[in-house]
Amino acid sequence: MSSPSRKLSVPHTVRTAAEPRQNRLYLVRLSHIEQANPTVRLLQLALPPSVQDPNSQDQLENSEDDATLPEPFTFFPGQWLDVHIPSVPNAGGFSITSTPADAQVLPSLEPSPELVPADEEVPPPIDPLGREPYVELAVQNAPSNPASAWLWRPKEEILGKDLSIRVGGSFIWPPAGVKLEELQNVVFIAGGLGINPLISMLSHLNNNDESTGVYHPSLNIHILYSSKLPESTTPETALDQILFLRRLREIVRSQSQFQRLRIALDLFLSNLQDQSSPLLRQSPEDLTIHPRRINRDDLARTVTGTDSKYSPDNTVCYVCGPPQMTDEVVGVVTELLNGRKDRVFFEKWW
Repeated sequence: MSSPSRKLSVPHTVRTAAEPRQNRLYLVRLSHIEQANPTVRLLQLALPPSVQDPNSQDQLENSEDDATLPEPFTFFPGQWLDVHIPSVPNAGGFSITSTPADAQVLPSLEPSPELVPADEEVPPPIDPLGREPYVELAVQNAPSNPASAWLWRPKEEILGKDLSIRVGGSFIWPPAGVKLEELQNVVFIAGGLGINPLISMLSHLNNNDESTGVYHPSLNIHILYSSKLPESTTPETALDQILFLRRLREIVRSQSQFQRLRIALDLFLSNLQDQSSPLLRQSPEDLTIHPRRINRDDLARTVTGTDSKYSPDNTVCYVCGPPQMTDEVVGVVTELLNGRKDRVFFEKWW
């Protein structure tokens, strides 16, 4: 979604007015803040059990029947949130970086009453992961963007605060209008903060999503991620400072072990000038590093494959990045797919 590094003349809600949105606001609590790198924060917004759990006491007490129960918070991987902050006039727009599974209530480990002797006390339910249902956002530090600036205030000032959110966006997985059983090849192309909606999609696929597992015991996935090496970092720590690269590498290693999906990760570092860099001489096994931008040959290799291995009928491409990059990449991949615009999905951030 929007890149807060640039001053926004048009509010997010106006710029995305034509995009689909849910018709409900959800009250959430800012429950956790983590520093992804020096310029990006990861924020967890806790979803109250009264919203997510239809069997919660609050739900039962406040609803006359099942028809009046409020709908739980749901979204598709790739969507964004309108984030309403009480002291900020216009809602901010931020891509969701977690998965739908993270927003679900975890199953209780409370033993069944039938299995507990009558003379023994039933222990309280145990949360196996020790967390509330939540939705995660990655927010860049940007003083010129009021919503981002508020979310970058000192942690002690904003942790525990209530916010309101609304889900929106049409850049989603699974791809609209595409039969999943026909897919053999999926290409994800990200530039900078454009990785945000794509990490939600990829994490969702890594979660053994039923819709993927049924159709694709061995789906081919190519990830082309264009970024920059953070300044003032050593080769040992540089890769961990690139937004969501650690998470991407974990997905690649996981699928390499279980062999359910075949994933290849290519990292393009446009500011890596030193050809003798240890990052190039000792490239990790789980990704390939290129000291340049993504080019047409890279797109052809992944979109159509060698010797036209993949056809437009069994390929889809997802593209998210700065406007100029997105326009150029979308133009090339659409041409490679014989003009099949219905196989190319994209979203720009400004």
